[in-house]
Amino acid sequence: MKQFADRAFLALLLAVLLAVPLGVALWSHKETTAYYENRSLAEAPELTAESVWDGSFGTEAESWYSDHAPGRTTLLELDTWVQMKLMGRPVVNGIVTVGDVLLPELEFDEYSEEAYRYGAAPIAEDFGALSDYVESLGGTFCYVGFPEQRVYFEDQFPDYLNNHSREAATADAVFAEALAEQGVDFLNMREVYDQQGNPAEYYSAVDHHYRYWGTYAAYRAILDHLSEQGWDLPVLTEEDLEFQSLPYPYIGSRNRKLYNLWPNDEQAVIAVQKDPVAFTRWDNGAPSDKPLFVLPASEELPTTYNLYMGGDFGETILDTDRPELPNVLVFGDSFTNALETLLYASFNEMHSLDLRYYTEQSLKDYIAAYQPDLVLCVQNDTFYYTEGGNNAVWVD
Repeated sequence: MKQFADRAFLALLLAVLLAVPLGVALWSHKETTAYYENRSLAEAPELTAESVWDGSFGTEAESWYSDHAPGRTTLLELDTWVQMKLMGRPVVNGIVTVGDVLLPELEFDEYSEEAYRYGAAPIAEDFGALSDYVESLGGTFCYVGFPEQRVYFEDQFPDYLNNHSREAATADAVFAEALAEQGVDFLNMREVYDQQGNPAEYYSAVDHHYRYWGTYAAYRAILDHLSEQGWDLPVLTEEDLEFQSLPYPYIGSRNRKLYNLWPNDEQAVIAVQKDPVAFTRWDNGAPSDKPLFVLPASEELPTTYNLYMGGDFGETILDTDRPELPNVLVFGDSFTNALETLLYASFNEMHSLDLRYYTEQSLKDYIAAYQPDLVLCVQNDTFYYTEGGNNAVWVD
């Protein structure tokens, strides 16, 4: 009897082990990304004697099944709806749902000023070295810093949640001071927006980026800043542009985490040049026919912030074939994307790098090869203190 039970148990165990890869085969047509979660789904595990023996197959299979279970997205969307509509929770999926804008839930713990000073010093030293290097090659360097949406709308957080306003102000001030000590030219767009009254239309209510009105204000601030330093560049004025609110549903990064269930009538905005500056484009070293604004095929389809330049690329080059104008290299996070649609028109060539994705060579080597007249770093303040990525500016 015991021998029969042992054999039955082994047969059952074998059936379970075979059922998982069979399920993988049956569901192999499933999508590989979770759109609303903005991430890649777990890949099907490979069944080997070693993976079964060390337990990795079971762990990976559990992750795979969790990501690919039938009806998973529908159930998660339903759960989000219940939390928002029936339970009335103020925070759902890490997003603050009360008020006029969507904001991220923040921890109550905060870093001290001493911690920020400790973190800012080595990063500022690297940017100081980069600035000196650019100047040694005859160019100019400028760091343009932006408030992220949660900072721009910090007064929109409910009183019972921490908006980190004091910490954000401290972190920004410490970072600006550290750059100044290294002789780095720093244009703080938070101060510029403050001086302009922080118009609500400058930033998105449902996304962590600025809107195009905020982008245009930044473009003008950069050109004004350069003009004060003696640069003579063509400027796109509001009279040169036709601002358009797009008809497509706009899914921002904040509302995306809520399965787009938060009521939203926000429209993405673009500015079409009345007399367009023509350009030739390359993306990641290959010729590209992408326009400045990549729009959906029909008005029923949604769009995201990726409409600007088509999203993030390791390298993008726009050549306007006007050699009498200077060349610019801009590098930084996705805040560069919308800005590029305006900035290129004021230069002969615009090279854009995102060091989170560009790995062909170091920034130093790229600058040495290209020798741009102007180098702009564009980052939002949530990246000021991060290591790597677009802060990896002084590595070989």
